[in-house]
Amino acid sequence: MNNPRRLHKVFVIFTLFQFVKGLLPLIIITLLRKSGFLGLEWYWYAGAVGLIVLALFFGFLEWRTFTYTPEADRIVIRKGVLFKDEKTIYYARIHSVNVEQPFLQRILGVAELKIETPGGGKKADGILPALTVRDAEQLRQQLLSRQHETVERAAHQADDSKRIIRLDKDVDTSKHGASAVPIEGAHGVSANSELGGLNYSANGLSELETGARQAFNHHSSSGKQSSKSGDSAYFRLTIGQLLLAAATSMNLGLALAFIAGIYSFADDFLEKFAPMRIFEMLYAESKSLVPGYVIIGIAVAAICALAAAWALSIILYIIKYSGFAVHREGKRISVSYGMLDKKAYLFDPNKVQSVLIEEGIFRQMIGYAQIKLQVVSSDKNEQLMLHPFVPVKELEHVISHFVPQMKLMEINAHAPKRALLYYMRIELAVALLLCGAAFGFWGTAALWSLILIPIVYLWRRACHKAAGVRLENGQLTLRRRNLARITYLVRRPQIVAMKVKRSWGQQRKGLVTLGVRTMGNASDYSVAVLDHNDVEPVWNWFSRGKRQ
Repeated sequence: MNNPRRLHKVFVIFTLFQFVKGLLPLIIITLLRKSGFLGLEWYWYAGAVGLIVLALFFGFLEWRTFTYTPEADRIVIRKGVLFKDEKTIYYARIHSVNVEQPFLQRILGVAELKIETPGGGKKADGILPALTVRDAEQLRQQLLSRQHETVERAAHQADDSKRIIRLDKDVDTSKHGASAVPIEGAHGVSANSELGGLNYSANGLSELETGARQAFNHHSSSGKQSSKSGDSAYFRLTIGQLLLAAATSMNLGLALAFIAGIYSFADDFLEKFAPMRIFEMLYAESKSLVPGYVIIGIAVAAICALAAAWALSIILYIIKYSGFAVHREGKRISVSYGMLDKKAYLFDPNKVQSVLIEEGIFRQMIGYAQIKLQVVSSDKNEQLMLHPFVPVKELEHVISHFVPQMKLMEINAHAPKRALLYYMRIELAVALLLCGAAFGFWGTAALWSLILIPIVYLWRRACHKAAGVRLENGQLTLRRRNLARITYLVRRPQIVAMKVKRSWGQQRKGLVTLGVRTMGNASDYSVAVLDHNDVEPVWNWFSRGKRQ
């Protein structure tokens, strides 16, 4: 049995950071007071120092009790000061081992190792939060190597068991008076089954065993060849590609949420120091302006907000995907990226649940897309980025190279023309209501709002045109559009649920909505209002186990 190992000593500081994080709201409130920390009595400082020392002491105790022990067939993680916690993870159950460097670990010069197994919870089954980068990488290689050996050993034993069962059946047949059955050995020497047992030549092996060993040797040799070239990157984003990908990503949701947070903080700050709420003052002043100037001001403010959100999304994208690279490690693929929060994911292509190809509006104009993979992990909501900026003409090559079981296919069953109304009615109704509200507030000066109607019409028509499905060779391909056009590739064994739903009106017109869900995905991927005749073969294929 191996000796227990401990984390890096910098783990002691983690407890202090968690303690400060819990007191952060109190610290901010104290800083916003006029006196701040300067007006506090001496015992406040003494108490703070005492709490820091106490946090460091508990951190030291946690470090002393936190150990991990790699054994012959498992890794055992033990931790806990007051309550002991022991977790055993067998190598055969390991799904992936990832090395990450969140912001705190990156500042302290350590890495975090996550061990994940199928069916895990919201967090990884085993987390070692503070290892040196070298130790984390060595442990990851060790765990994956042992996991690979365990799986191969189990497969080899299963082949041996099948061979024994087959030989037992042959013996049973010979005992019941069957004629001798020739069994070809590994070197072409036959061995005959006789009454009472089997006789082998000196070097003879059963055909099944020979095939199993040849497969095992081929697998091992191919693994060695792959690991030889494992240091070379398959691709790495250049600075120019990263900037272009960031400029066309338009992750406005995250940027607008960030701006909303800044707005909320600024509003509270101005309320504290301004004589009255600054935004109420601006609104009162705007009432005296001509409606045309108000509209121009709103338009300029909206453009400035969108420009700020776009610029912020570029910065956030660069920070997140800086240094993006994909490597081959044996038969697994390694994806690494991140400027502040550095991440590295290692996955087996055979365990990919589905492939998503996303073409944003701007990227579609210049012929680029991004590829995401749904891989079972502890983080159910995050999809793994395989390539953030790939030319559309190279999509098929990239997918066949990294996820060979998936094939890129064009949609051959599109949403019918009679479904166009269902794609437009709600959105057009909302646009008309907004136009009516604008006319009620500004009168004829709100004629500009009518531009919303053709914009919404073209958008929803594009959504209707993109929607479709294709079933071929055991693979289901779905496509839809919200703002970006997304193509979804999934094979039957990975589908855990399929839904077909329709309203009363859709049923009369022979229209249905198709949705599928894979393991590790919290929501369905659905395509709305398709032809019933196009969806019925898909439903039969899934529900009755038919393969096409």
